[in-house]
Amino acid sequence: MRYYFSILLLFSFFFACSQQKEEKSFSDLEVLYEYSFTRDTTDVDPSHRSKELMVLDCNPRSSIYYSRQYVAARKVFEQAGIAAQTSANVEIRTADLPKYKISYSIYRNGSQIYYTGNIFRDVFTFESTYLKWNTNYDEVKTILGYRCNKATTNFNNRIFTAWYTKDIPISEGPYRFKGLTGLILEINDEKNYHSFKAIGIEKKQTEIKPLQKGIPVTREQYIKKREEFKSNPYPERKNLPKERRDQMIESFKKEVPLER
Repeated sequence: MRYYFSILLLFSFFFACSQQKEEKSFSDLEVLYEYSFTRDTTDVDPSHRSKELMVLDCNPRSSIYYSRQYVAARKVFEQAGIAAQTSANVEIRTADLPKYKISYSIYRNGSQIYYTGNIFRDVFTFESTYLKWNTNYDEVKTILGYRCNKATTNFNNRIFTAWYTKDIPISEGPYRFKGLTGLILEINDEKNYHSFKAIGIEKKQTEIKPLQKGIPVTREQYIKKREEFKSNPYPERKNLPKERRDQMIESFKKEVPLER
């Protein structure tokens, strides 16, 4: 689902992150993925699937995974925040902001993996661990010129099939799909509700750090808060028509989120 942050909230994220003094880490590679997903399980038309360009900046020790458009929108707010320190006339037109569908990010530091996502105006972070993989397969295929091996994992009660290359021995992949002996270039679930495919790889040094830090919760607490929102979206908006709220609730029921 798409959420837009208020200017004030984004400013607070910007300044909070700028105050963190941590040892800097830089990527060896930047991988661009096309993430394709369905918002409505009753709509089988492939042309109606949503798509987002996702970025994975990684090295063997750490990584950050995010939506390219989301970061572009954040930069607009960050630049406005800097400009606001010297000028009182700073205006941001919402219509001119880069449009994004994905606002969560995944940060890895060693074996620690952190999901950070928002539920309306609140931002939450939960920690996760590496997934368990079955690599006992003989199938191979070529993706972007790299020889890839097959692996599967049970993620949130769904079987995902991944194709990873040992030619790039970095234990990385899109979203929380990490822990193999090579970089994952393609992965999708058994019903193809969620599909990730690498479309570009380049050597690039980008600082790896969390985009923002949310309220610490467990994954179970995050899911509970998200479901509460879906069952009663935007409760503080008293002027939101009941018909519109009911439409949103029904729309949420047709989604198949990655985290469930």
